[in-house]
Parts: sequence; C-alpha cells; structure tokens
Amino acid sequence: MNVIPLPNVFQSLPGSFHVHKDTTINFSGELKATADLLCDFLAESIGSRPKRSNYSSINLTLDFSLEEEQYQLFVDRNSVHLSARTNRGAFYGLQTLKQLATVKDGRLFIDCCIIDDRPRFSYRGFMLDVARHFFPKEEIFRLIDLIAFHKFNVFHLHLTDDQGWRIESEAYPRLTEIGGKRKATYSRRLKGYAGPHQGYYTKADLKEIVAYARSRHIEIIPEIDMPGHMNAFIAAYPDASCLNKEIDVLSDFGISDITLCPGNKEVYQMLSRVILELIDIFDGPYFHLGGDEVPKKHWKKCPRCQKAIKDFHLKNEKELATHFLNYFAEFLRAHNKTPIFWNDGVSEKTSPGAVVQHWKYFTRKKTVKEINRGRRAVLSDYFYLYLDLPYALTPLKKTYQFEPLGKKIKNTANVLGIEAPLWTEWVPDRSKIDFQIFPRLAAVAEIAWTEKENKSYDDFIERLKNLYSHYRKMNVGFAEDKENQPNLFARAWGALSWFQDEDCELRKKKRRR
Repeated sequence: MNVIPLPNVFQSLPGSFHVHKDTTINFSGELKATADLLCDFLAESIGSRPKRSNYSSINLTLDFSLEEEQYQLFVDRNSVHLSARTNRGAFYGLQTLKQLATVKDGRLFIDCCIIDDRPRFSYRGFMLDVARHFFPKEEIFRLIDLIAFHKFNVFHLHLTDDQGWRIESEAYPRLTEIGGKRKATYSRRLKGYAGPHQGYYTKADLKEIVAYARSRHIEIIPEIDMPGHMNAFIAAYPDASCLNKEIDVLSDFGISDITLCPGNKEVYQMLSRVILELIDIFDGPYFHLGGDEVPKKHWKKCPRCQKAIKDFHLKNEKELATHFLNYFAEFLRAHNKTPIFWNDGVSEKTSPGAVVQHWKYFTRKKTVKEINRGRRAVLSDYFYLYLDLPYALTPLKKTYQFEPLGKKIKNTANVLGIEAPLWTEWVPDRSKIDFQIFPRLAAVAEIAWTEKENKSYDDFIERLKNLYSHYRKMNVGFAEDKENQPNLFARAWGALSWFQDEDCELRKKKRRR
C-alpha cells in the first residue's frame, strides 16, 4: 500500500474508484470541515467540485465507536466510505485518501482498499527554529500543510534565542525593536559573516498561524527559551542579566555565557507579562520554557543570585536554575498550561507536572529514570531526530530505525510521543528547509504513527517513490535516494565537509541538476 505513514490495519483490493465530474458526495454535518477539504482536493485534481447528494458514491459518516484520531476507509470500484468519530480522525483519513489517489489525463483514480487506522503516539511533533533565521508566516502556513499531510499534530515554534526575538510584545516593544534584529550572521562556508537579519511576528500574525494550524488539527506550541539563550532579550533590556551591561544580539552561534539573572525580581515580572501576552494567543495546553544549556558562570559572582540562593535555602546555582524554572512552571499551571522543558534543564526537583523533552546525547539514562518515576516525556533524540544534521551524520535509514521506547522504559504510557526539531543556524531559506526535512520527516511520521511490528524499512523505501511524486506535485524539494542514504565513504567525507561548509550537501545536489 503506497501510504506513509503506513496504516496499522489494511487490506489492498484490486481495482480503483474513478472520480469524474458527475461524482457526488454526502457527509454528516459534523464532518463538514473535512468534507470541504476533500472537495477542494478533488476540484484541484480534476477541475470539478463534487456536489452534495443524499445518494452519493463518496460518503463521510460519524462512528462514535471509534477513537478520537481513528478512521476507517473502504474503497471499492463503486464507492468511497470514510468513517470517523471526529473531524480530526476524518482529516487523517483524507490524508490517506490523497496518497491513494492518482491523476491520469485529467481523471482521478483511488486505489481500492479496506483500512482501520489509528496512531501509535498521541504527540507527533515537528519543531521549527525561527529565532536563528526568521521565516514569514506564509512559509509557516506551507509547513503546516506539509506536516498535516504526514499526520503530525504538533508544531513547536522556537520563537526566541540569542540571535533573535520573534514575537511582538506590547508591554516591552524593545524586544522586537532591538532584539528582533542582528547586525550579521556567521557562515562556516564563508568563514565570516553575511549581512544583517531581522523579522518578527505581530500578534495578528500569530493568531492567523494558530487558527490555520487548528483548521489542520495541529497545535502550535510556543517556546520562550529561558534563562539561557536570552541574549536578544538582554540586548533590549540589559538590566535583565547579571552583568547589567549593553550587549548586541548575537551574530554567532553556540552557547553564550550571558544569561538572565535569576536573582533579579524584575526578570520574573517581565517574563510573566510576556507569557501572559502569549497565553492569550496560543490556546493549546502546552507552553515550552526551554531551560537548556544554561551556563552559571556569572551567577557565582552575582550578589543578587547569591542572595536568592540564601533566601530560598538552595544549595547551589544548579538549584537556583531549577527554582527559576519551577516559578514559571507554577505560573503556567495557574493559567491552565502544562510546561515543557528540554531534558538538560530537568532534575528530580523540577515541578512534577512539567513534561520533559529529551534531546541531549548521552543523557538518555537520566531521562528514562524521570519517565519511570512518573514524568511525562516527548522524545527528540539528537542523533536520530534532529533534522538540521547532514544526511552524512543522520541518514534516512538511521532515522527510520529509531525506536522511541527501547527496553529500559517501563512506564511507556508516560511517553507522549516524539518530535523532530529543525534548528536553523545553517538553514536560511525554503530550499534548505525542504532538503533537510524531506524525506526524513516521512520516516519520523511513520515512527510516530505506525506500530513497531508493522514497520519495514525496505517497504518504506518502496512507498517513498509514490510520496516523491506527491512532493513534486506540491513543489516540495527533497533529498533523493543517494542523497538521503549516502554510502559509507560519502558519509565520512560528507561529515568532514559539513563542518567546513554547512551547505555542502545541498550545493552538491544543485550541481548535479
């Protein structure tokens, strides 16, 4: 069956259903949103939009015995029946239907089949870093459509970092006036700096993004990374750091030792106001607070930090970091939000309701311990799911064969799902986005959706051929077979080259054209 992610229960049948200009559709009123999207797809494919009729060959029906994200699909030569309990489930059935469809000479054919499908994990996420490189809302809309096509339901936006602040704040306008711009951008290939970079989303932009994602059954999770990765904030408001001196928004990449001052009461007040502004926009249950890569060098010499350690009966700067994050975890919970932290910011003393997002290499043992102790988790293992890494380091097969649960996780119900991040230090535009994430994102989709026992890499590679044809129709770039699965020599050379030239793989592709 030429569908990715592979349905969990299916039977292929001979023949196909032919959609023509006289084909009609009927649907339960509750499924109208999905029916409209199906009609849009058919109109784009054959130039004719099906009319609604009580006696139709295409039917969308409610079935309350199914789970929220489950759908059932029956296609024979005479009819198409899609059943779901919710619009969400019907929407996933529609994505399957799209991949089963073939257009020939202006006519559309849908492969006959029987499918009963539901996802393995409830959290199927993609993350885009818009701080290192800013992408306009139109690009976000495009990516929402593409991840929805792969049945993802979470889009995590990394909105702030040392290199840029990308969200409008009415309370603190300097965050975008100063923090939303940087003077230059470092390039390994150039061995120097490219020109300035700037951009941010207005509140109206963010509301549009949230609404558009909601229509595709995707939750947008905002992230304000703190107390590290905050140079753009500090450039706008220097008093927020322990050093209390003016700095620039960073033009280089890496970990800055300048962080927010967790002993400064005004920092808590400022961030609380910013978070409140975002809570009014992002209506989902989760809010990401970062918490990763926090150098504590300046805290050791900061009178305010040392006073906070003493006042709150903390042992050291590490506990001060936990105290800082727990403050905002409780603040979010008071506003009906669940906090998420990167795993290197989580300890046994971290608020128990906070979700841990595992990413850091060589720390999985600690994360597994947290999961088995009862903490919920999202898994984003660096060497398998980081989409910004070159294919030389993380080829397609390596990603596909990643097993999230492993043998050491006992409380598997605490694993919400997986998320594939795209960090954009070296990803400045759409062509690089597409090359980095496709087709690896298809592999991630199958990890998240398809049960382990139903997966096969050889079968996945065969099904990719059909997916590639859909990518081409949607004008989506991707790394082709030799590019996404280089041989051992090419991997070794490619890895060495990437550390000198971040665009080496994509430029090699362009030279072959």
